[in-house]
Amino acid sequence: MVKIAGGRLRGRTLQTPRDARVRPTTGRMREMLFSMLGARLPGAWVLDLFAGSGVFGIEAVSRGARGAVLVENDPQVASLIRANLQACRVSELALLVEASVLRPGLDLLLARWLPEHFGHPVAFDLIFMDPPYGQGAVAATLEMLASSTLMAPGCLAVAEHEAGGVAKGVAPAWHPMHNRRQGETQISFWQWSG
Repeated sequence: MVKIAGGRLRGRTLQTPRDARVRPTTGRMREMLFSMLGARLPGAWVLDLFAGSGVFGIEAVSRGARGAVLVENDPQVASLIRANLQACRVSELALLVEASVLRPGLDLLLARWLPEHFGHPVAFDLIFMDPPYGQGAVAATLEMLASSTLMAPGCLAVAEHEAGGVAKGVAPAWHPMHNRRQGETQISFWQWSG
């Protein structure tokens, strides 16, 4: 179980899988991250990739994000996210998409489907990703995003990954900003300039 650390849903408990499939971002790490994001959240559109428990997307909505799209491919984990969205009563602001992040065409699917769901085009201001460690998924995801139309100008991508595993070979339109390390975990930031 993890708790929402801030905003109108502060203290709410979210369900997480009982096994090691999902490694939720710790409350301390989330608090540091959301503190750094500060004024970027109110009114932002958020994309939560490799969503796990959904805590990042739900907490972003709790802290004033306009809406969030959570992408998770594991059916059992996705059913927990759905339960968390309903328990927090944010289903109208947070959409769960059951798909693999690196599935070919996911960017096109989202670009076509989101306007139908929300009633208008959506361009993301903030993208969070917490993929399985050591598989090169951060660079592959940023590469996929770079060829899409999903980002708003100045979009910020934030990745949680293994310490020292800063993604190499990231698409040039993503400019590295800074990194923060806490124990064996690192958070890296990139700004979209495409």
